[in-house]
Amino acid sequence: MRVVATAGHVDHGKSSLVLALTGTDPDRFAEEKERGLTIDLGFAFTDLPSGATVGFVDVPGHERFVKNMLAGVGAVDVALFVVAANEGWMPQSEEHLRILDVLGVHHGIVALTKADTVSAERLDDARRSVVEHLATSSLRDAPVVVCDSVSGRGLDDVRRALDAALAATPAAEDLGRPRLWIDRVFAPRGAGTVVTGTLLGGSVAVDDTLRVVRLDRAARVRAIESAHAAVAEVKPGARVALNLAGIERQALTRGDVLVRAGQWFDATEVDVRITPIPGAPSRLPAQLRAAVGSGEHAARARALGGDRHFARLRFDGPLPLAVGDRMVLRDPARSSTIAGAEVLDVGSVVPARLAAAVLPRPTVARLLEGHGWLRRDDLARLVGLDQRGVDALLRDAVDRGEAVVVGEWWALPADVEALRDRARGAVLEHHAADALSRGLELSALAATLRRPSEHLRAALEGWDTLVVTRGVVHAPEHAVTAAGSDAGRALLAELDATPFSPPAPADPALARALVREGALVDVDGILFTSDAIGRARAVLRAALVDGGSITVGAARELLGSTRKFVVPLLERFDREGFTRRRGDVRIAGPRLDAAGSDQP
Repeated sequence: MRVVATAGHVDHGKSSLVLALTGTDPDRFAEEKERGLTIDLGFAFTDLPSGATVGFVDVPGHERFVKNMLAGVGAVDVALFVVAANEGWMPQSEEHLRILDVLGVHHGIVALTKADTVSAERLDDARRSVVEHLATSSLRDAPVVVCDSVSGRGLDDVRRALDAALAATPAAEDLGRPRLWIDRVFAPRGAGTVVTGTLLGGSVAVDDTLRVVRLDRAARVRAIESAHAAVAEVKPGARVALNLAGIERQALTRGDVLVRAGQWFDATEVDVRITPIPGAPSRLPAQLRAAVGSGEHAARARALGGDRHFARLRFDGPLPLAVGDRMVLRDPARSSTIAGAEVLDVGSVVPARLAAAVLPRPTVARLLEGHGWLRRDDLARLVGLDQRGVDALLRDAVDRGEAVVVGEWWALPADVEALRDRARGAVLEHHAADALSRGLELSALAATLRRPSEHLRAALEGWDTLVVTRGVVHAPEHAVTAAGSDAGRALLAELDATPFSPPAPADPALARALVREGALVDVDGILFTSDAIGRARAVLRAALVDGGSITVGAARELLGSTRKFVVPLLERFDREGFTRRRGDVRIAGPRLDAAGSDQP
């Protein structure tokens, strides 16, 4: 199925043409039939000569009902624009055309109706006038078809022209991301809640669970109808009626939207490119009404960059919007359409004063500037594409040098380079201040740089200028051993000058580092060099082999030390099994021969 929306001035024959083409009167209300005036949206279906089914959304043409007109055209991309030959181009013809223009509707036909009510000469004049007005719009290539709904003149031409227009219009893509802007809510007896709309973005099947964005509530699809037929699944681009379970009819209204959970950002603020309507005021009013999908929403506008090219809009509630979505802006004070807007970013963190410099950039670069590093799924939500479309977008951005892959993220090249430079600066500063430290803990460095640890780890992965070793970031050339430093060598030499009665080190931090490395040995709070420990073993081993036992006093004499240092050494050797205490003497322990004489 394809969907076509009507457009045009009041009383130019939109509803009559739909009735003549489909056999269904789209005017649903008694008041509409009594007054001969379309007030709200109407719907009808028919099959074209090609066999394609087309669903019509008939919109009101009176200026008082532009809000309802916008609800009908917001989700379609093919128009049946109607101009009556007996009246020609009228004010609502112009407003409707400009609305279609800013919404980017490039496909459709123009029906020049009521042809039998005017002369051939006047009909030619009306045709020329229509072509002139279309020349500066998105419908400038639309064919103008002469017809008359009463006599049937030209109706087959209208059908063939619609067939051709639909054939030239790209089919709605199934991106796996359904979005249904609700344009009608009702509750048939015994059927519960039913909503209708034009389905975009993805398929919907019976028993699917969808989310009502405004309410943040789930609803199950109990049944589906399209073109008056029950179906198990419906594809994007079709008119659809969904019977919903789990939500009351009173809870929903036109303008609500159904999506799958987790696939869209709930946008309350968007940055947009503004397309002014000719003749509209030169400045955007601060308070606007934004026609989005099938609804109209209050919005506050802030011009970006001091002109009307870009603006930041803040809505009165969340909307599932993505880059490329279009909307129509109206001035509530004047009840007039003033501009169209195309979404460039959703929820950007770029300050408003800087945004105008960012928004002209290509899509991926713009979004990375506005959101920082992005995973593929986050980018998909921002641009409203499936994974294949996102991958193609990213490949192009990488090829153009606008983005780089960093682990599971995409980022701006300059941002990655700046993060690495700042990290290296912090690490080198730390090395200079504390040469004995192995480096900076990655989590502490990330906190200092105010970046997530996972970002920093990914940025440093494979970068040979900094190294991450067991969670510590250091320069690869950094000498991480205390024993290899000048201060370390000096301390070891100082202690070895009196190896068995060493002085307390003046630099406790350096001493602790040397203990961690094994260059010093902590014996009950006294620090001996590992060389001194080995030499003490050698002296005592020789004495035990010769004499069989040794006293503390003898050990003191052999080592040229005092009881303060010798007793802790002998107690350590007892624990190791190098010696064994027996009364007041030490004898050989079970590990006397197992311990190398040069080991600490």
